[in-house]
Amino acid sequence: MFHYKIKNFRRGVAALITVLSFGGLIFTISMGSAIVAFWANQNIKSIRDSNKAFYAAQSGLQDALIKLERNKDNFPANSTSTFSLSINGASDVTVSIYPVNNVATITATSTSGFVNKKLQAVVDINSTTGLITPTSTIEQTL
Repeated sequence: MFHYKIKNFRRGVAALITVLSFGGLIFTISMGSAIVAFWANQNIKSIRDSNKAFYAAQSGLQDALIKLERNKDNFPANSTSTFSLSINGASDVTVSIYPVNNVATITATSTSGFVNKKLQAVVDINSTTGLITPTSTIEQTL
């Protein structure tokens, strides 16, 4: 009878070790999956904020071009004009226009979440016809 108890005890210990091993393995896989899912979600949010900020700054450039076109005769030469837009939130885009002679530099800065984007466009303004021709658009680092 004593031999039977030891045999059952060994079987119970082996079963306990097996259950704990599988439980630890399942816990490790679950925690790893949760961590990977969390960081993937953070990455997607960052990409979304980056795209929102980029396109909001792009909208600021377009709005500045419209303002230049509509006020080409009355636009003050060699003086800076700055205004704000609300695209994704309250006044989240700041646009500055720096006209010098027949060339204007437009800078649009946008913020979405923790992401900032700054776009700069240089345009030529024909003094005779008033035609506005963009010559370059670049994204600048902040």
